[in-house]
Amino acid sequence: MKGYEEHLEFEREGRHMEKVPRSLFKIEKNREYYEPAVVSLGPYHHNRSDLDLAEAENYKLITLQEYCLNTERSVDELYEKVSEVVDDARKCYIDGSTDGYNDQEFNLMMLRDGCFILFFIECVSEKSIKMMLSNQYLGSIELINIMRDIFLLENQIPFVVLEVLLKLKFPDDEGEKILNRFFNYLNYGEVVTTNNNKVLGNKKPLHLLELYRSYFISLPTWRDFNKNEVSMLSWSVEDDVKQSRGFASATELKAKWIYLKDQSTSGVHDMTFDRVSWYGEFKIACRAVSSYTKAIYMNMIAYEMCPRNPNDFRVSTYGRVMKALIIQDMDVKELRDKGVLRHGFGRDEEVVKMFNEIEVPAITLPIYNELRHEIKKFHKTNLKTWVSDLITDYFGSPWKTMGTLVGAALLITTIVQTYLAINPEGRLK
Repeated sequence: MKGYEEHLEFEREGRHMEKVPRSLFKIEKNREYYEPAVVSLGPYHHNRSDLDLAEAENYKLITLQEYCLNTERSVDELYEKVSEVVDDARKCYIDGSTDGYNDQEFNLMMLRDGCFILFFIECVSEKSIKMMLSNQYLGSIELINIMRDIFLLENQIPFVVLEVLLKLKFPDDEGEKILNRFFNYLNYGEVVTTNNNKVLGNKKPLHLLELYRSYFISLPTWRDFNKNEVSMLSWSVEDDVKQSRGFASATELKAKWIYLKDQSTSGVHDMTFDRVSWYGEFKIACRAVSSYTKAIYMNMIAYEMCPRNPNDFRVSTYGRVMKALIIQDMDVKELRDKGVLRHGFGRDEEVVKMFNEIEVPAITLPIYNELRHEIKKFHKTNLKTWVSDLITDYFGSPWKTMGTLVGAALLITTIVQTYLAINPEGRLK
């Protein structure tokens, strides 16, 4: 039986660059995470007067010249290469959204935006000093915002454009390595090359966000389903799953003898639960989160909510699990200590706030319910439950442990004193 994700490697033909679903965009507090802060890419937000994006438009001309120098080609040559796929690129957008641009204008937009994206990706992947060029023109704070902007659902350009430009500059598998290092920086907070998964391979992604999502969910997938089961098994609106957290937080699980563990080096699945003798292991793939992570997660979730996109809700399910695990700063510390989570925030409380504010309208029920079922089944062992409750009540924190030991010492002293008072002959001579 073919893997589930193989059925979801859609052809680009017939699919469109969707916009954020209205049900998500209408939430006022979340709108800023769906709109560009520094740079507009593609036609959906191009030339919007209410967004201050003029500086980035000027900077695109500089990154275009840099790309010309690095590829040893003129602007006209790059223009001609992009024009070979421009008709396919225009078809990727929602009908009518590109009518305001003639062929030359649209082609130039694709060329400038594509060079801007790949220049930034290369700078991050190669830890290039060229990043200082971006800092000079846009400022260091805006560099962080570029990272979020290139992954906004409504700020994508067709990957066919990026693919043409990528092959011009990076022959053979060098383009794969650049993308690999860049995505690993997003996933783990480090620029490293991993050989376990090809970023692009034979995939035909519609855009960069779709490609990163496929890498994020750690293919091959956690479970296989046949093609006809996908829509029936995966969909679950939030009301169908009770509004409770689903299962205990990280510190609560620890008190129940269930320990978190980094899944990244021990398997190919993003989340699993295993019994190990008298304790349980909840394995989750390590992820790094930073100031731009919330926007990227929210846009991957929005992508999963769109029609004609993969309806497996893998990122949404990961988000729901993390929301359940993290309810206080001690939960973040536990995740950090176990190597499941890295973060670039100043305080653990910021991570709690981030996951609490991420909206997750739908999840993959088979994955989520099986995790809950395995944890619940583990809890049913009476001895384990009794002992774990005892530990939680009396040894759940240093202060509880100290109080328990002091209380035990006082009790023993009282018993000894009472015994000696009743049996004075028992005193030591």
